[in-house]
Amino acid sequence: MGRKKKDTRYFTEQTEAAIIAYNKSEDNRERNKLYTEHIHYSFYKLSENVLNTWGFTYFDDDKEDIKHEVVSFLLEKIHKFEEGKGKAFSYFTIAARNYLILNNNSNYKRFKATSQLS
Repeated sequence: MGRKKKDTRYFTEQTEAAIIAYNKSEDNRERNKLYTEHIHYSFYKLSENVLNTWGFTYFDDDKEDIKHEVVSFLLEKIHKFEEGKGKAFSYFTIAARNYLILNNNSNYKRFKATSQLS
């Protein structure tokens, strides 16, 4: 027999349950614990994967800074996720992708405008 296959999923049912519990809770200590223990890593890996998958190129910032910016954006939008209206992974992947598209396009326009001036 070989080694047991390691579970490499970063956004699991437990992550979704933590997001739902986070949204239902009004206790800041509980929300902080849920975020740090169950949500932050998932948001971070999701932002990393979205950034690498779609290859956004018009960012001046370091990739690490962009990932943290996306995580902050997702945390700002966490309250908009509704239980029973789809999977959290899909919702937050689309939110992250749209955020990066919007910023990439505005950076491209600024890049194009400055390159035309030269």
